[in-house]
Order: sequence, then C-alpha cells, then structure tokens
Amino acid sequence: MKTTIWVILLLIAASATAQSEVEIRNHYQDINKKITESKEQGYEGSLYCNEWVANKNGKSWPAVGIYQETVQFWYDDDPNHLPASERNPKNVLMKVNISRKASALTTNEEYLFQNGKLVFYFRHEGEEGNEWETRVYYNNKGSSFKSSVKANGKELTAKDFLTDEYRDFKPKPLSIMAEGRKLQELFIKSM
Repeated sequence: MKTTIWVILLLIAASATAQSEVEIRNHYQDINKKITESKEQGYEGSLYCNEWVANKNGKSWPAVGIYQETVQFWYDDDPNHLPASERNPKNVLMKVNISRKASALTTNEEYLFQNGKLVFYFRHEGEEGNEWETRVYYNNKGSSFKSSVKANGKELTAKDFLTDEYRDFKPKPLSIMAEGRKLQELFIKSM
C-alpha cells in the first residue's frame, strides 16, 4: 500500500513539473504576440530586442556568394534594472530568431526559452522550391520529448530517416540544445 502511494505521489510530482506541448505552444504564442506588440509600439512594447547583422550590405562572401545573417535576441528585463545579484540574467532571454540567406538557401530558426531553459526549437529551410521544417520540444529537465520533420509538406517517419534522401534531416536534440546554450551565453556576454 505504501509503495502504491509513493508511486502515485511521484507521478503527480512529475506531471506537475513536466512541460507539455500545449504549454509550450501557449508560451510561444504569448512571446510572439509580445514581439509583435514591441515592433508596433517601439519602446512602449514589453520586450527588448538586440540585433546582430552579418554582411548587412549583402556583399558576396568567399565560397558562398550571397550571404546575410540576422540574429534577434528578444528579452524581458525589469525596467527597474535589478542588479544581477538579485536576478538570473539567463531568465530574461525569451526567444532568439535567426534569419539566414546563403546563395539559394534561406533558413529561419527560432529558439524559445522559458525560465532560462530551451523549450522549443523551430527551423524552416527553403531552396529551389523545396521546403523543410523541423520542430523539437523540450521538457523542463532539458530532454526532448517530441520532434517532427516535414519535407515538402510530408511528415517524415523513423523509417524515412534511414534512407539516403532524408538521413541528414533527422533532428539532433542534444546539438540543438548546445546551440541554444551557446546563443544564451552570447546574449549574456553582450549585455
């Protein structure tokens, strides 16, 4: 009997702290709404944005040709500017948007953070009429619990990733998480 009660309590505790896809989608929509408001309202908006642009004038890059990259760090910071000792600077970063054009390939990536942790990754690529989309969801312990990949509108399966055509499209959640941490650290260093 005691064992059953402990199992039930553990399941309740785990479900209370687990991140769900619905919660992540709601957070994603909320942050995107705040980004839109901030763009429309300027300094009155609820989020701040730091933007880095590589090759702003679009000059040709060696071995690439056309190349330009824009990284937007969207963050929320207390207007009273609390000292770092009173807050965790990682928690203010909400989302990183990356837009990249390299020759005929266009890429848009999004890293969504909540309470200092990566909770969602999205990537859309397009080249010569082909499109690929990747989504990876993370729980609050840093593990991915769902991913999906579409190639030209077709949802890829585990069997598809075994073929030569789609092998390179299989998401690598640990690499994505590492890139998210790297972007988070770059953001903190830039502040």
